[in-house]
Amino acid sequence: MMGSLANTSLLTVVTNLVTTVALAQMPFALDTSFRTTIQDQYVNSLLVVQDGKVIISGNIRFPGDMSVRAGARLDPNGARDPSFPNVVYMGGKLVPWNDRVYSGNASIVRRHLFNGSLDPAFIMMNSGPYFLSLQGGDYHVYPDGRVLISGKHTLNDVARGFVGNYNLIWFSNTGYLDTTRVHRRGNGVLNRFKQLPDGGFIISGNCTQFDGEPVDAVFRTDADGVPDTTFHTGVYTGIVGSYLPLMDGRVYVGGRFKRWQAPQDTLLLVRFMHDGSLDPSFNMPQFTLGAFPVSLGRGVTYLYPWDDGRIIAAGTFHYVNGLPRSGICMLDSTGAVLDAFDDCGIGPFTYQGLTSASVDYVVRDTANNFLYLNGAYTGYSDGITNDTMQRFVTRLHVGDITTNITAKPALQWSVYPNPASEVVTLAVETLPRNVTVIVRDALGREMQRHSMVSYYTTLDLKPLPNGIYHIELFSDRERIGTQRVVMQH
Repeated sequence: MMGSLANTSLLTVVTNLVTTVALAQMPFALDTSFRTTIQDQYVNSLLVVQDGKVIISGNIRFPGDMSVRAGARLDPNGARDPSFPNVVYMGGKLVPWNDRVYSGNASIVRRHLFNGSLDPAFIMMNSGPYFLSLQGGDYHVYPDGRVLISGKHTLNDVARGFVGNYNLIWFSNTGYLDTTRVHRRGNGVLNRFKQLPDGGFIISGNCTQFDGEPVDAVFRTDADGVPDTTFHTGVYTGIVGSYLPLMDGRVYVGGRFKRWQAPQDTLLLVRFMHDGSLDPSFNMPQFTLGAFPVSLGRGVTYLYPWDDGRIIAAGTFHYVNGLPRSGICMLDSTGAVLDAFDDCGIGPFTYQGLTSASVDYVVRDTANNFLYLNGAYTGYSDGITNDTMQRFVTRLHVGDITTNITAKPALQWSVYPNPASEVVTLAVETLPRNVTVIVRDALGREMQRHSMVSYYTTLDLKPLPNGIYHIELFSDRERIGTQRVVMQH
């Protein structure tokens, strides 16, 4: 009896240890109590509502449906909520506002109540006297409910001089054309855009000219839509799936695109500096498909911020830097792949001869400690549990996330004299390997670049005009220090 109890206790200890280790390796454990019955085609946005239900949009067909739905509401277990109507005016991005939700469908934006019905206080945009929708793009909702849309649309506001095709168009919070704003246009179509922390926007499209200025395929404007002529990404072709701006002016861009500087390279995830140059401290991850049977190629479709500068990247891929990550991964701020989604991810889904396997949207439910993801896929594996019944929407438990990265001691270094009139000296206590020194002006533009090969390095700053500059140190492309210096000739 004693031996049996001892063996039982030992088994309990071992089981608890295995469970603890498994949980430590599984910060995003699959919630198998949540499953949808969606049959096809895709889900492209998701909104968590207070009662534990979620509203989804896309092209969605449930068993028994004779046609696709543009939106639906799911119960907390993933089953379709039959009280939610078969809406036809959703389908695109969902943006909550007060007790309502905006959705972008085709070329215009609509506003709904949470029960799925259209908000009668927001007109159908084409019902206004000055606007006719043509080719849709993206939209942004301001805190007061006003809407900015992109794409290519026709205005006929003769009294104010807005006649013809326009690409950035403002609307009031009732759906009418905002006649107090200056609408902007270029020579093409604007697609994805995102508001920046300073109120401006980063925008993609096929315009080569916008508001009278030459622009790249990814460019920046101020809050009024005026192009920023100091920002040049060199992107000339491709598709942008998502932006993730940072408070310091840098911005992540995910998609599949090319730059004039290296036209042979297809880029899927980069981080641009404030001037549009590539951030040298971010090592661009390599996303590949391997033998994944996907018809439309690889790409990054969504970026989601996580704690401590980490990000979640989602899209169509099967490996990241050679590591198995099917459709979703977590990266640190240097671009290193973390083990949060090790050997995890989605399976393929085939519709009308085309095979998809993409995660198109990610959102965190902080109230219930869940992470939702959706897209076009069937099956999900969290590395231990492989649930082949997962379809188009998946819910994960958010656990403790460890990066397995040991913090590096701060570099001790100084710059003198400061203020300076001609030259400055950089002094370091320890010399890291492969150090690059970059001098940037107050707008983030690179002015000088040097190598540091000794404990003391002198920089000739005489050619630079008076002003404030930032001196940055990079070791193996990782930024290890930044200091400010004032030039006074």
